[in-house]
Amino acid sequence: MQLRRSRLLCAYPALLRFAWKRAAAYRAVFVVALMNAAFPLVMMAIWVKLAGDGPIADFRAEDFVGYYLAAVLVRRLTAVGIAADLERLIHTGELSPHLLRPLHVGHVYLARALAGRGFITIFTALLVGVGVWVTPGAQFDLRASTLLSFAIACGVGLMFEFFVQFAIGSLAFWITQVQGVSAAFQFIKAFLGGYIVPLALFPGDLGRWLIWTPFPINVALPVEILTGRVSEEQVMARLAVGIGWTLLVMVGASLIWRRGLQAYSAVGA
Repeated sequence: MQLRRSRLLCAYPALLRFAWKRAAAYRAVFVVALMNAAFPLVMMAIWVKLAGDGPIADFRAEDFVGYYLAAVLVRRLTAVGIAADLERLIHTGELSPHLLRPLHVGHVYLARALAGRGFITIFTALLVGVGVWVTPGAQFDLRASTLLSFAIACGVGLMFEFFVQFAIGSLAFWITQVQGVSAAFQFIKAFLGGYIVPLALFPGDLGRWLIWTPFPINVALPVEILTGRVSEEQVMARLAVGIGWTLLVMVGASLIWRRGLQAYSAVGA
């Protein structure tokens, strides 16, 4: 086991270099990422307009600016899109050569996900920083403890999204189209996870209940930490919940993959 972990750690630098070169070759990804970033900006404009006559819940107009600008950055940091790639790998038979290699195919896609945080993330962070700077009243909590919690939350959100995408992609062992499943999950997560509407604006106790579900892990939690909307005690509790959900999804994704490989091998692939 120790030797296996050592080999895995040695393999990751090479995997990350390859994944970075691959990401750099697809310049269209840069344009697509910027287009995706436009959605929360549209929502921001709507809520700022509505808050023009006074605060909504405890959100002022400038609070909406900070929230949605943070959402743009967080989504860039935690987004993963590997379900369609896994579907292609399984349906075309390209998976077979990967099964002969000592490294689990999941590590290849994790390296791609990590490498994809590159230049576009720095560019997005600069734009978001300028947006907050030029907006009176909008601000992020930039204390060291907050930034550390924010980084951990983004890491947990990234891993949660990765394992969810891996689980959905693994369904391609049994179904012909997993992108519909992925799209449905992304819509539900965006609506119930604070990407479209801040959780504090949900009616009644719904918002307080949603924070304990998996949906806010990779957007709402990091955004609320960065904008200073959660206390240190709440941060610890919600990070623990996020880690718990991530571990649960990781185990589920592993089980789905193993069962799928049995079916894949049974047909002689």
